[in-house]
Amino acid sequence: MITLDALLAGIAPTNAGVPCVPLTGLTVDSRSVKKGDLFIALPGTRTDGHAHVAAAAAAGAAAVLAERPVAATVPVVVLPSTAKALSTLAARFYGRPSQHLEIIGVTGTNGKTTITYLLESVLQAAGKSVGVVGTIDYRWPGHRETAPNTTPHAADVQRLLAAMRDAGVSHVAMETSSHALALGRVDDVDFTGAVFTNLTQDHLDFHRDMERYFEAKAGLFDRLDRSGRPRRRAVINRDDPWAERLLSRVASPAWTYGIDKESDFRATDLVLSAEGSAFRLLTPFGERREKFSLVGRHNIYNLLGALGAALGAGVPLDTAIAGLAQMHGVPGRLERVTERPVGTTGTDLPFDLFVDYAHTDDALVNVMQTLRPLTRGRLIVLFGCGGDRDRTKRPKMGEAAARLGDRVIVTSDNPRSEDPEAIAREVEAGARRVTGRSVEVVLDRREAIARAVSLAGPGDVLLLAGKGHETYQILRDRTVDFDDRAVARSLLGERARRG
Repeated sequence: MITLDALLAGIAPTNAGVPCVPLTGLTVDSRSVKKGDLFIALPGTRTDGHAHVAAAAAAGAAAVLAERPVAATVPVVVLPSTAKALSTLAARFYGRPSQHLEIIGVTGTNGKTTITYLLESVLQAAGKSVGVVGTIDYRWPGHRETAPNTTPHAADVQRLLAAMRDAGVSHVAMETSSHALALGRVDDVDFTGAVFTNLTQDHLDFHRDMERYFEAKAGLFDRLDRSGRPRRRAVINRDDPWAERLLSRVASPAWTYGIDKESDFRATDLVLSAEGSAFRLLTPFGERREKFSLVGRHNIYNLLGALGAALGAGVPLDTAIAGLAQMHGVPGRLERVTERPVGTTGTDLPFDLFVDYAHTDDALVNVMQTLRPLTRGRLIVLFGCGGDRDRTKRPKMGEAAARLGDRVIVTSDNPRSEDPEAIAREVEAGARRVTGRSVEVVLDRREAIARAVSLAGPGDVLLLAGKGHETYQILRDRTVDFDDRAVARSLLGERARRG
């Protein structure tokens, strides 16, 4: 147990008069306060923690940190910025857990989730106890919790790492979003590895331009350099246009990977099919021909990135290859959906349906280019764009879908506070730049999926893009249960029964 004065030593102003109050926990959410917790009031764009100080005190908070004086029945200490202090405070409270773990951060616009899954498989094959922090969930042996954010806020980052440390985890694969890096959520994480996948347009509602977006991503490698860990390694996709600039600023030992350019880890002589990919693998430790079950050129990049990071962590090449080969798919990433459980008997429908998380134009292009060679008939794509997010990518995604698909259905994704029809029209405007393509708007996502299923004929491929693994839909005033996979499976079953 730590006391408030010890926690704030060197952080609080010297004249703050910090009392010696024992603390049993810390939180930024007044709804989760337990007796003895420190409640940290954070300013926010939608809600201000200072408005919930009374509720936190009533729930048993032992003390409050705030950015301005507030009335409370417990001690209140005022800091210039609670947000900037949060990471250091949380790391100090939990005993700097990252110093006891080997943590590989993965950043980039696309591919983060798949690479963390691959790393988990490889590190487990090497006999390591592995934790994962990412878009789908936060997990380690014996524990799993749903992820509200790709990278949680700083207090939760340190809480999760401490729990992993206490559970005997040795290695962590962490998706490290640009938001997390820009907002300082991982400032006090000592990384031992860092992977850069790619940088394409996304999140410009937050970063404003690509230059700031790049600087946020590059921040992971600045943190790697500062960690001072004896065995640290940067792994960078050299085929990405931003790679050389990133390589020029990284002080840590670095490996590159790619397909088109000379790299430390390179794939050549590619053979792509519905069963996966085969290629000649060139590494600093020798070359060999390998075959993996992940489908698509973009997944070869993910395999190479994970391989470099794993070898940087000390995993032998043969063990790493075996671990990669054990990975057959990631939830909501080119996930094939059928009307019945895989492996059971029954009449197959004459078309295929895939669900994918693609929510940028680059990701949509990648997945559609992967599916096109597998399509004997038409490629039908259904997608929408999220509300309260980067608007500039909407027409680009519409144009990409129309250019590479034969039929486009524009629907709702997570509209949040925006008008779903207004979002759809922005997407549709881009799609209609491509002549000769059928584009329709069906705002209700369930009805849109039903429409896509009704259109599909022999040899067609249906792609439901944008939500992937998500099991919810965020509307203006509520969040509802919604899983593309479950909805599609139900509709496919109905069609199969009708014959």
